[in-house]
Amino acid sequence: MDFNEFNRQYKLSRASLIAGDTTDLDAVQTHLRTLAAALTGNDQEVAHKLIHRLPATVAAAQAPPPPPSPEMLEARRIVNEGKFDEGTREERLAALAEARRRIWELADRGTADSVQIRSLSRGLETSEDILEEGLPWDPPPDNRGS
Repeated sequence: MDFNEFNRQYKLSRASLIAGDTTDLDAVQTHLRTLAAALTGNDQEVAHKLIHRLPATVAAAQAPPPPPSPEMLEARRIVNEGKFDEGTREERLAALAEARRRIWELADRGTADSVQIRSLSRGLETSEDILEEGLPWDPPPDNRGS
């Protein structure tokens, strides 16, 4: 057995445990140790570390996600309640820019989910780009007669 095959078996076993399809963690670890015995050197060492960490890996994957931070809740509210499709083009661009500025301000507070908060502005940026430049498949403006 090579490490790639062991790793495939490990991932399948881990997924089965996380999904609850398999519940006997000890049996899974025993089976993986048997497979790891066929490996050599560093591959065997890495396999044993994976097997040893399997209970913590499964527990972490099954744990409920932490609740969103107040900053994330506020950023989501900004996106969900924004009036980005009302008004003139300039008004819509201003609303999008203001929402992005407020979201970045929330992200700049340095909470653990700052990167995720900042990512909420990507859709707003795309909307701005479309308003400014049009969609890539839109026909070019007709400049005849100018």
